[in-house]
Amino acid sequence: MQIKDKQKLFTEIAEKYKAVFGELLISIHIYGSAATKDFNPKYSDINVAILLEDLNLKNLISAKGTIKHLRKKHVSAPLFLSKQYIESSLDTFPIEFLNIKSTHTTIFGEDYFEELKIDNEHLRLQAERELKGKLLILRLAFLENIGNLKVIKNLIFTSLSSFIPVMKAIIVLKNEEIPQSIIDIINKTSDILEVDFTIFRRAYDIKNKKIKLKSNELIDFYEMYVQAVDQLSEIVDKL
Repeated sequence: MQIKDKQKLFTEIAEKYKAVFGELLISIHIYGSAATKDFNPKYSDINVAILLEDLNLKNLISAKGTIKHLRKKHVSAPLFLSKQYIESSLDTFPIEFLNIKSTHTTIFGEDYFEELKIDNEHLRLQAERELKGKLLILRLAFLENIGNLKVIKNLIFTSLSSFIPVMKAIIVLKNEEIPQSIIDIINKTSDILEVDFTIFRRAYDIKNKKIKLKSNELIDFYEMYVQAVDQLSEIVDKL
């Protein structure tokens, strides 16, 4: 997908949801890889956050047809939010809101996320919880699927996607600016913590099919990957 095609799709997204919600609509935001240079039209979905005046289910149901239509163009079902919900949830989901704040493009309405204030202690607590929780899942799922290499690969891919927002939180906790690309985020986290996180860069390359591993290599890689997650969780615990 060329830049002009992506912009055309963003315009379509805005127009479709404006037609659905009318005056209830506050703003529409594209977030995640589609708002950065990391976007890969072959593998990446387009994530959308929509702010509404009223989150009544009857209002959301009216978007059913638009969601189905845009899903054919790899646009995910929107994250429907209200200002009140965001303000009351910043202590519960600080990493999720930091992730949107750090990589988003506003395609309609006010840029509400730009000025969000997120408490560092809330970030640290969720970062620790996310890492330790994923660590348990990675170990257990490996034992349950030790002979299924496809599942093991997917465990790496899905967990890596969840670790990038955690790394953004770590960068903020260290009073640094969050880079836009995933590789730069990994590199900066590695630099500020003074730890070699080459394993995460390799995981990203495997996910994007730049590196191919044989069966025995994948098992060895997975072991090193889990060790790196464990190391990162210990560091965050002491921040």
